[in-house]
Amino acid sequence: MIYLLWIMSLLLLYYFLESRKKKRIGELRDLIDKLQKQDYRMPMRQDDFSLLEDAIYKLFVEIVEAKERTARSSEKQVEYLEDIAHQIKTPITSMVFSVENLEMDYPEDTNIPILKKQILRLNSLSDILLKLSSLDANKNLMKAEEFSLEELVNYSLESLNIRDRVHIEIDNILKDHRIIGDFYWLAEAVINIIKNANNMPSCDKILIKSIKNPLFTSLYIEDNGGGIAREDIRKIFRRFYKTPDSNGFGIGLAMAKTIVEKNNGEISGSNTEDGARFEIKFYNVT
Repeated sequence: MIYLLWIMSLLLLYYFLESRKKKRIGELRDLIDKLQKQDYRMPMRQDDFSLLEDAIYKLFVEIVEAKERTARSSEKQVEYLEDIAHQIKTPITSMVFSVENLEMDYPEDTNIPILKKQILRLNSLSDILLKLSSLDANKNLMKAEEFSLEELVNYSLESLNIRDRVHIEIDNILKDHRIIGDFYWLAEAVINIIKNANNMPSCDKILIKSIKNPLFTSLYIEDNGGGIAREDIRKIFRRFYKTPDSNGFGIGLAMAKTIVEKNNGEISGSNTEDGARFEIKFYNVT
């Protein structure tokens, strides 16, 4: 009988300790959840788990402080980039006016058009740096506006200088497909994708179409410019990545990807039989 009572006592003690352990583990999980919600109140309890609670609390505070330091550092870097871009913009604008005057005064000088082209490239780069810094700093929070894909594409095309030999074909379904996002930033993304196709020397057709299902609305931009090299497909959205035949800065597609993702969308690139296809997915449920 004594032996049986002893066993039962051990079992009860084991059950009590296990229950207490599970309860305290649950309280540790609750503590982590509270810390994630910025509730930094510490439970006033002293037991074997208190040291672990204290370590979790200190570690979390250190992570939050490190995150805040990183955010402040990023903001400073973006501010420096903006300052540099603005400082560059002023002399470049002056140079553009000066070279245009030289062009009128010395029309026979073949070096002036070359100089003008390079200055205009610098001017474009400074504009791009300003847009990138604005995106990185999140200064312009994306608006939630409703509009049709037809409006978005038409506005984008009006902002572009499409070559005369390039035929643009737009599916009529675009006027029926509406999305929610920041109109002007998304137009910037579409402009960069169409510009990428227009810059392909062999491209003479750009097809813009759309499909919609209960989950998302897709905008497709296809060209017949020869497509993307297999080794480049996974790299084209990297910032400053340029293919060997590119005359750009390696910014346009990277910027388009950032803008689309900030509007809760996705962008991807692939090849068709005779060119490249870019798909932008706008999810119907945010």
